[in-house]
Amino acid sequence: MSGPRLFSIEEATHQAYDIFLELAPNNLTEQDVEDFNQYREELGFIEEDEPDEQWQEFVALEIESDHFIQVLVGLEFDNEDVLFAKILISRDKDAPFCHILWKQPN
Repeated sequence: MSGPRLFSIEEATHQAYDIFLELAPNNLTEQDVEDFNQYREELGFIEEDEPDEQWQEFVALEIESDHFIQVLVGLEFDNEDVLFAKILISRDKDAPFCHILWKQPN
């Protein structure tokens, strides 16, 4: 029996970013969306990593680090990073899952 069919980390990161772009206007303030669109080429970052422990507070499933990645999307300014979204996305092609923690309005 073979294991699950997994997206590469790069493929899953691209999926997470596409979902971010699609949902950001409905989940961020208009100013946050404008800032991200204006500065993303120059100051934007997308970082992937293993899911951290915080996800257990928000999702009711076992998060296996081989099957999920955490993707951070934001802007990196000189003195402060602005995190717009923290995304948990499944790499399993047969079990799609995505959960996003959005930046809260100031």
